[in-house]
Order: sequence, then structure tokens, then C-alpha cells
Amino acid sequence: IGVSVVSTVFGMLAAMGATRYALPGKGPVMGTIMLPLVVPSLIISIALLVILRKVFDVPLSLWTVAAGHVLVCVPFSMLVLIARLEGFDKGLEEASNDLGESAWMTFWRVTFPIALPGIVASLLMCFTISFDEFVMAFFLSGTDQTLPVFLYSQLRFPNKLPPTLSLGSTILAASIVIVIVSEWLRRRGVQTSKPGAF
Repeated sequence: IGVSVVSTVFGMLAAMGATRYALPGKGPVMGTIMLPLVVPSLIISIALLVILRKVFDVPLSLWTVAAGHVLVCVPFSMLVLIARLEGFDKGLEEASNDLGESAWMTFWRVTFPIALPGIVASLLMCFTISFDEFVMAFFLSGTDQTLPVFLYSQLRFPNKLPPTLSLGSTILAASIVIVIVSEWLRRRGVQTSKPGAF
């Protein structure tokens, strides 16, 4: 839950910067943020392990797992929120500013309500990604365990296999439902010019 909230906050800030402002070096910055989408999680996990232990000498715990998960989840959050923020009339924000509202109140009264389905979709998507992530948790968890690492460790014991498989199936079904709901929320209220399109 913490990872999904932090990732969505960072994703919202990045999405607003990408859709509202013509920033210098926007292309390389966007490419850098999106790198975790194309780099295998095994490579990212090993790189983070080396950086955390050899460079900063940070002890491995659930905090290091959370930091790694935020790194992976922010690009997904940003993509969902960019799609949402580009789907409404920016003239609404300009009208709010013209009527005397501050930038913060314009965000809170205009942008936030319109972007809310995308924000909820981002929270659900980031929660699913963080909850199901195994490789990064395996490398960065230390003595602490996340649920996927615990399930993997239980596969060594034949007598624990049936409950482990049933729990894994339940998690899979719940993840599918969360992804479907998040996609439905992301598309909710987005206008399209194509008749019959979602």
C-alpha cells in the first residue's frame, strides 16, 4: 500500500510535468524514467543490490524492497496518469486561474477530480505490481520476507504444496480482478472521437 501511494504521487508529479510544461531535455528524462519497463527485473535487482550494499552500505530489509518497487512502479503510474491528464480540456485549468484560483486550488478543485479515476487506477496497478513482484523482493529483502518469497520457499515441502498452490491461485485471480478494475477506472470518463470505441 505504501509503495502504491508513493509511486502514484511521484507518477502524478511526473505526468503533470510531462503534459503541462515544455521542459528542456524532456525526452531523455522520460526515457530514463521508463527504463524499468524495458530492463529485465533481474538486472535491476542485481544493480540495486550492488548499489545498496557496496556503495551506500544499507542493510537489506522491507524498506529496500519498497524502494526497489517504487522504482519499478513509477513508470506504470506515470503512463496511466499521462493518459488520463491528456484526455481532458486544459482550458478548465486556465479558466480556474483566470478566475483567481491559486495553482494549488486549481489542482485540488479542477485537476484532481478529473484525474481521480486515473489516480485510483494507478494505485490499484502499483499495488498489484508491488504485491506480485518476486525477483526484486528475493534479492533485496534480506531476512524479511514478502508473500511471493514466502510462497516460493514453501514449494520445497511436498506436504505444504496444496495450500501454497491454492493461495497462489487466489492471488492470481485477485490480481486479474484488480487489473481489470484499474483499466476500467482509467477509461472511465475519457471522451473519444471514434464512435463505438471505449
